[in-house]
Amino acid sequence: MTPIENGLFENNEEITNWTYPGATLYYKDCDLKPSVAEKFTKDQLIRNGFFLDVSARGGGIKFNTRFLIASAKAAKLYEVNPDNERFGHCCLNLDSYFKVLDIYKLGDKTQIFLLHIPAKSLKYFERVTSNWDEDFIKKARKSFDDKIHMEPISDLLEPFWLKRTNFPVGMDASERFYPLTSVSTITKNEQPLYNGIKNLTKDTGDINIPTPFFSEQHSKSKEGGFWKKLFGK
Repeated sequence: MTPIENGLFENNEEITNWTYPGATLYYKDCDLKPSVAEKFTKDQLIRNGFFLDVSARGGGIKFNTRFLIASAKAAKLYEVNPDNERFGHCCLNLDSYFKVLDIYKLGDKTQIFLLHIPAKSLKYFERVTSNWDEDFIKKARKSFDDKIHMEPISDLLEPFWLKRTNFPVGMDASERFYPLTSVSTITKNEQPLYNGIKNLTKDTGDINIPTPFFSEQHSKSKEGGFWKKLFGK
């Protein structure tokens, strides 16, 4: 990708075409401690350092948090394994990246709305909000307004599914965010699933090859703070 004067990318059309057309809503419900839920903030960029199981089925919410994910690159694994069709089992690949588009609370329930974005678009999404995002947020909030009054889907409360989904997106076992400045090492055992998801979702271009990301915005703000302290300006 070639930088242009404002530091974005001139092929934002490629980014848009990867992210938005065909994006579908997927669901992942879990119980989060308040101290963990508070770490998620609007416009935050997140790397998920593991394979992310989500459901294509959306119903009522039993737990305190719903991760609603808009993605055009979720593999429909239930089509490969019909035994998991009742879970609407889909999977997002290892080292998927997200932008937090919205955090929406109704009573004691919270919906954290994530947009699945390509790996090489982080600089772009760090600076840009599109009309697509505003439309998606409206749909996401309406989804929560409608579904919060429904009964939870019993299949999604089974131990098999809860074991795969009852934890936050983008955090390790110590409830710390995976750093954007590194990427995961794919093991020999993980390689077949990793490649399979890429093939199923036709995600084989260069735009979504994970690379370490260092935020220029954060660097500049830190540098600015240093000089301000030094010169009092």
